[in-house]
Amino acid sequence: MGANKPSMLTNAWDLLMITAWLGLVHVTVAVFAVSVWCLPHPAACAVVGAYVVAGVWPNAPPYPRWGMRIARAVTEGATRYFPCTIEWEDERAYHAAAEKGTPHLIGLEPHSVLPLSIVAFGKYFFYTDSTPARVRDARALATPAIFVVPFLRQLWTWLGMDAIDRKSMLRVLRAGRTALIIPGGVAECLEMRRGTETVYLRKRFGFVKLAIQTGASLMPAFTFGQSETYSYVRLGPPLCSEKTVRRIAGIIQLAPMAFWGRGGSFVPRRVALKTVVGRPIAVTKTENPTNEQVAAKLAEFIDEMVRLHETHKERCGYGGQRLVVL
Repeated sequence: MGANKPSMLTNAWDLLMITAWLGLVHVTVAVFAVSVWCLPHPAACAVVGAYVVAGVWPNAPPYPRWGMRIARAVTEGATRYFPCTIEWEDERAYHAAAEKGTPHLIGLEPHSVLPLSIVAFGKYFFYTDSTPARVRDARALATPAIFVVPFLRQLWTWLGMDAIDRKSMLRVLRAGRTALIIPGGVAECLEMRRGTETVYLRKRFGFVKLAIQTGASLMPAFTFGQSETYSYVRLGPPLCSEKTVRRIAGIIQLAPMAFWGRGGSFVPRRVALKTVVGRPIAVTKTENPTNEQVAAKLAEFIDEMVRLHETHKERCGYGGQRLVVL
């Protein structure tokens, strides 16, 4: 009995951290709704005021120490929960290039319902003692929709994430740092099919062009197991056309879908998330690359992503998995 207690306590703590990470938006909306409808007018106004302040409060470094402690607890708890692991095909080459000031752009796939494996990179870049100091200031870039929600925007920033846009990516890469993105993004969510891993890359020229303009090495990364964490139902025919769905997704910067995990909740199923990061793809810095140069480098990135998946899928427990590149 006594030997099991620490494990049970750890599991409960990890579940609490997952809830803090993924459930904060639900809590934020619920508290706001209850306050507006149920509290006396002065108290309701105070809550609304707090939300407004949190929504516009500057969210830039240096971050508060207490905020970073929360982020560390969430990161470590979440990576234990699944668990999440990262394996590098050539970690030494990455570290050596980073030490020389070479920027890197990691393209992580698939997006799945939620790209949960991104939390493992947070642990690697912020809270793993063996990670060299030169690569500890990496940033992950995600949909801007996250960063308009009060309180959620603070937590996710502390977790090492920023809203994705051209300016943010250039700032990170031109500083010789590492940026991590999910190239497929929302469009990939609209192409997901059960039983198949789908990555939406063939039209994603933008991130490759930025890599060439900044001389950033491209690194493909693939996570096995992530698509099993949630079930989902997506808006579409016969309720509305695919064109309408894409238009909605473009406006809200999120895929219009309902999803659920353990017990029908937002808590994901406990599935081991195994991420493999491929070898760096060398890029020659060119301020004004031609369309042909960008297309050729994108094709190279896609080939490496496919190789990465095919090389490691059996060892990671997904030998029969089919990868479709759109």
